[in-house]
Amino acid sequence: MDAKPKPVHGGDERLAGFVLSSRLVSSTLMLVNFGFFLLCVVLTYQATGAVGIWSFPGEVLNFLGAKSPLIRIHGQWWRLITAGVLHGGLIHIAMNLWVLYDVGPLVEEFFGSYRMVLIYVIGSATGFYASYIWNWQSLSIGASAGICALIGAMIAYGFHYKTPMAGAIRAHFIRWAVYLVIIGLMIPMIDNAAHIGGLAGGFAVAYL
Repeated sequence: MDAKPKPVHGGDERLAGFVLSSRLVSSTLMLVNFGFFLLCVVLTYQATGAVGIWSFPGEVLNFLGAKSPLIRIHGQWWRLITAGVLHGGLIHIAMNLWVLYDVGPLVEEFFGSYRMVLIYVIGSATGFYASYIWNWQSLSIGASAGICALIGAMIAYGFHYKTPMAGAIRAHFIRWAVYLVIIGLMIPMIDNAAHIGGLAGGFAVAYL
């Protein structure tokens, strides 16, 4: 991790209420995810003749780059990246964009735009790689692997710096991580391996 970033609003004020000014990368990532959601809507309509926003056919998601058995069968490793911009329906993307809107600007403020992109992309890829190792035959999608990487990055920040603010950040995002794992265990369709892999990848990239 590089030198400690300078406070914008003075110490703990950044943490209280997440009052942040840097949202460029976060907003761009949200737009990219929403753009692929709209593409799924269009392709679903072309494939089925129905306007579906609540769920998309597996063949549409697989065509656009979901993590799937094609990684092992045809060596399509690029799917570890593309899976992170696809969602299964409106509720899925709404939940992920809400968390990205909440967490993304903080990571962008603390690490800078360039490092945030690295954390998000590499962490998302490690998340889906963990999912592939756990179950290579399943189809998996979602921005949550990259979002977990951002959470892992903030935990790394909290461990690296020995200040009261860093300690508060560490505790806050460890709770986020625990909640995500618990929710993943309670809901079978959630890919917990991708979440844990994303957390680990984001932590490692940010700490280094």
